[in-house]
Amino acid sequence: MHAIAENFTLGSKEVQQTILVLNLSVAQIDLSITEGDNSVNALIDSFSYMSQHIEHIQELGKGLRQDISDEETSLKNALLTQAEVLAAKMQQAIIAFQFYDKLSQRLEHVSYGLSGLAEIVSHEMRVKSAEEWEAFKASVRKGTTMREEEELFELIFDQHIPSDEAIEIMKDRMRARMHQPVESEADEFELF
Repeated sequence: MHAIAENFTLGSKEVQQTILVLNLSVAQIDLSITEGDNSVNALIDSFSYMSQHIEHIQELGKGLRQDISDEETSLKNALLTQAEVLAAKMQQAIIAFQFYDKLSQRLEHVSYGLSGLAEIVSHEMRVKSAEEWEAFKASVRKGTTMREEEELFELIFDQHIPSDEAIEIMKDRMRARMHQPVESEADEFELF
């Protein structure tokens, strides 16, 4: 069985099929990102509109006369409380949009990596060049802009940990980070 592995090489037809699959994957990722961006942009516009109106409601509520009956004071306080609850929910939605932004960035990086891989594999001289592979690997590493991407890269490429194990390690790390104070996570977001 070991001898079979040594003699295994891809023929030109297999390489062409591999390139087609890589290009299809890139196209699917790019289309998914575009669709997601369109949907999220519509949601962002809606939430921005609602947020402005919530702020206006809060201003109007605070501007109501102070010399009102107990019943009117109770209604005023209920209005302000509901506006505060809505404002908090809006903040949660913005955080969800930030997570989508991270997902979108990751998918763009995957698309870039797959495109580069297809480019190298499609040229016989490049696919056999150790320098080409090292340059490609360095390019992929340079494109890791998020902490989790860099750590995953290190686990797989530098420490040679199998991908399924690396994924579990990263899931554990990410779960642990979720329990860290919110301020440290908020600093990591770069959105809008």
